[in-house]
Amino acid sequence: MSVEKLASELEVVLTKRIQSDQLVLPTMPAVALQVQAILKDPDAGMKEVATALEKDPVLSARALRMATSAAFAAGGKKATLQEALARLGTKTIKGLLVEAAAQKLFVSKNPQINEQLKVLWEHSVAVGVMARDVLALTGAPESEGAYLAGLLHDVGKPVVATMLLELERQLTEVYQRNWIDSGEWLEVIAKVHRPVGVALAERWQLPPSIVACIKESQEYDKAERNSFANAVCFSNALAKKSGVYAGHVDAEDNDAIIMIGRSVIGISDDILRTLTKGLRERVSGLYD
Repeated sequence: MSVEKLASELEVVLTKRIQSDQLVLPTMPAVALQVQAILKDPDAGMKEVATALEKDPVLSARALRMATSAAFAAGGKKATLQEALARLGTKTIKGLLVEAAAQKLFVSKNPQINEQLKVLWEHSVAVGVMARDVLALTGAPESEGAYLAGLLHDVGKPVVATMLLELERQLTEVYQRNWIDSGEWLEVIAKVHRPVGVALAERWQLPPSIVACIKESQEYDKAERNSFANAVCFSNALAKKSGVYAGHVDAEDNDAIIMIGRSVIGISDDILRTLTKGLRERVSGLYD
């Protein structure tokens, strides 16, 4: 089966399942859901959040590590989990929960697929980091949210990858048919992942600004220069040009997206160099 035919048929199946609410989507971890519920209670405090978060050692460690980073540390003092959460604040904690839940999607028991998902995750991190920096360097008042928007712009890809893995098992074990190679596998995912990502974001009740970035990360909103969508679109193209991407890149089209983005957002040569300097090293192995 050709890549085009497989992608077309898979898109039809996915669309029907999404419209009929029959697409099985990953849920957020139980601890993350519990913490989110606590944060919605105006009478709850960080003590209750800490008690819930302690049930997940990985989340607790990540919160502590973030709270002792240069951006949040206070005098270098080692913080308890409750103190760390107070430093981070409600908004950052919510972002931390979504980030951790998303990262778990980019993991597979299949070694070959897992390696591809690792590259997809590093690309997502790169887009998130640069989207945040783009808005910060252009003086936008809200830049931290752009990190999450960039991080999640391809969140449908690991979900589709899991579906393709199951389809491969059926074809090879049941029907004795050959499977596509890794390059074609990535091409199929790239063609059909967006509606799945949008469905997942809506199920996780993510903000509309993030859903918009997942829906279309390759078009600029010229009416709102400092939007998340513009920052993600520009950063996505920069990450591809820097080689932090899994799959085929049309260099000419990608360069055009960068050129338009520089004009729309207002990016100078100096800022462009700052954004891309050592990008691969900044994201490689960041969440191993």
